[in-house]
Amino acid sequence: MSPDLLPEWIKVGLELAAIVGGLLGAVGGCAAWLTRNALVTKTDLNERFAEHEATHGHLDKRLGEGDRRFAVIETELKHLPKADDIHKLTDRVGAVEQTMSGFGAQLDGLREVLERVERPLNVLIDHQLKRDDR
Repeated sequence: MSPDLLPEWIKVGLELAAIVGGLLGAVGGCAAWLTRNALVTKTDLNERFAEHEATHGHLDKRLGEGDRRFAVIETELKHLPKADDIHKLTDRVGAVEQTMSGFGAQLDGLREVLERVERPLNVLIDHQLKRDDR
């Protein structure tokens, strides 16, 4: 279709679209030109990474060492007794303590019996020894 056969309102719309498109292109070009130094290039980014590694590389090593040591500690802690195990152990030690107290009382009683037997026995031994000396 030739441009002469188009209705007038379409011609005006196409001219307006050309003007708006040209303006948007000019504004976009200006914006790109103004922000050319604000955007980071790949080279700049790689330089920043290298600088960061040089400045903070020791921190990465320390964090890695800390992670390794923490894993070792966690492994060791898994072998330690839990609160329930400690409670059971405390109960068993208490039971042993009570048993030992009972043994102590029995030994005290046995001591008294041995002292009662020892006195007459010593008297008899002394008497026998004096008799053999004659």
